[in-house]
Amino acid sequence: MIPPMARSAIARLGSWTAALGLCSVLCAVPSAGAATVAEYLAQVSANIPDDEIKEPGSQARAKAIAGLLNEDLGLTPSDLIDLRLELAEAWLDALKPDEAEKAIGDVLAGTDAASAQRERAGLTWAAAFEVRLLTAPDPALLPSPIETVAVFGDLGQRVAARVHSVQAKRLLAVKKDGKVADPDAALAHFDRALELLKDDTPEQRIPVYHLRLLAMEAVGHNAEAVQKWLHAHREDPAAAEVLDTALTSGQKLIGQAAPELKAKRLDGGDGEIDIAAFKGKPVLVDFFATWHKPCGAIAPAISAIATKYAAMGLVTVGVSLDNKETIGQLPGYIAANAITYPIVGDALGWDSELDDAWHVDSIPTLILIDANGRIAAIDLHAATAEETTRNLENALAPVVKNPDQPFIP
Repeated sequence: MIPPMARSAIARLGSWTAALGLCSVLCAVPSAGAATVAEYLAQVSANIPDDEIKEPGSQARAKAIAGLLNEDLGLTPSDLIDLRLELAEAWLDALKPDEAEKAIGDVLAGTDAASAQRERAGLTWAAAFEVRLLTAPDPALLPSPIETVAVFGDLGQRVAARVHSVQAKRLLAVKKDGKVADPDAALAHFDRALELLKDDTPEQRIPVYHLRLLAMEAVGHNAEAVQKWLHAHREDPAAAEVLDTALTSGQKLIGQAAPELKAKRLDGGDGEIDIAAFKGKPVLVDFFATWHKPCGAIAPAISAIATKYAAMGLVTVGVSLDNKETIGQLPGYIAANAITYPIVGDALGWDSELDDAWHVDSIPTLILIDANGRIAAIDLHAATAEETTRNLENALAPVVKNPDQPFIP
């Protein structure tokens, strides 16, 4: 049963409360025993119109909870702490970080809060700092959240990890000449968060991995660098799950052993090609079809790169996805584009198993294998021959210059 004084507190929340018929709502609360925090909160929500509670920045719920805390509700000390935490979160929903931090301070100032309540308070405090960060005219002037939260003592590993992530976001927001002023420090704080959560469940680390990847892109790391970093952490179940959701099936190949590729030559040469025989040399694999105009547009660039880098040990192999109706165009395609590297295939088009093994779902597709037989780069093709040449040369530089150096994903 909700005590009369508490009923009075709720009733005083506004003229709209009376209009809704407060008494009929309160009568629905179970009458056996003292009311719980959940019951009080249910009554608060029931007496705020939906349009008002859903209004961005609405303070109605926070003010209602604050009103309850001014009354003698007959709650236990632990229940009162829970209610204050609800107040802090309500002020946070209202985008009022100052009020949220004050409510959190009231919780953490005493010694009655249990460890779970202290953790909840710390996580809410970190969220309040993020709200402040979003509205700060100059994030560089904000204090370090790591230093300011330290006054509360040890709030647990999860809070410490969250605060490091918040500090990383703060550093990402500090710019110099239009760029992130200290990108390495920002990334280091995400790494520290992952370290703090290493013994926690994967679900706790997954958001940090996502934030770290987004930060890498924001500070200028190219897609391949991002993928390599993630692959380097793939033994962590959390990173593995991010790999499954963040990368395409082709991107997941990076750093992995190249799939088998053994097929009959279609270029007039004898026998078949097995790329396993080229172990120790970088290999460029070109999936194409003669009937596909974008393939023809970049074919001269691929041919030129293949010739230029052959002297440095590069092996190039073309995989034709032509079918029986179009395979007859292959000799003319080879001649027109001055192709000197071997072409293989089975004349089955998209019914071939060759493209399936390599997760190729569109053409052209260019995949680079390093000297150790691992996928070093994918998606090297571009809309123009010039862009394709640039992509290939950038990808080949570290692989061809150091063909014996182990590949580090």
